[in-house]
Amino acid sequence: MKTFSDRLKHARLLRGHTQKTVARLARLSQSAIGSYESGLRHSSRSLRKLAQVLKVELEWLETGKGPMELPMEGYDLSDTLPSTGVSESLARPAARRPRPQAPWPFPNIAPALFDTLTPDDRAMLEALAQTFIETTQARRGIKPRGRKVG
Repeated sequence: MKTFSDRLKHARLLRGHTQKTVARLARLSQSAIGSYESGLRHSSRSLRKLAQVLKVELEWLETGKGPMELPMEGYDLSDTLPSTGVSESLARPAARRPRPQAPWPFPNIAPALFDTLTPDDRAMLEALAQTFIETTQARRGIKPRGRKVG
C-alpha cells in the first residue's frame, strides 16, 4: 500500500469498522475520514488518534514503513467485544480513567485474525472460552465466579 489513504482504508476494513465508527472513536467527522480515504486530504493532524483507534503502528499508518501490527503486549482489547446489557446511547462520564492494557492471550493467533470475526462469532468464541474455563475449574473443584450456574 503506497498511500496513507490506502493504509487507512485497509486498517479500517481489517478491523471491521465503518467510516462512521472510526470517525466517532477518533472524534472526527465522517466526511474527514472519507476525505482521507479518497486521497482528498493527504495527511491527518489526527494521525495518532486514528492509529490508536485502528490499533496499528503510527509509523506504518503515516509512512508505510515498519510493521502494521502493534506489539502483542500493547493491545487494549476492552472495547473489541460489545458490552452486554449496556445501551450505547448512555452518556459516558467526562473524566474517565484510561482502561488498563490487556495482554493478548493467544500467542498462536494474530490479533488481526481475531478482528476478522463477526460480532456473533466473537460472542460464540467468548461463550466457548467461558464454558471451557468453568468446566476445567469444576474438574479441579474450583467454584465458578461472576455468574450463576443453573
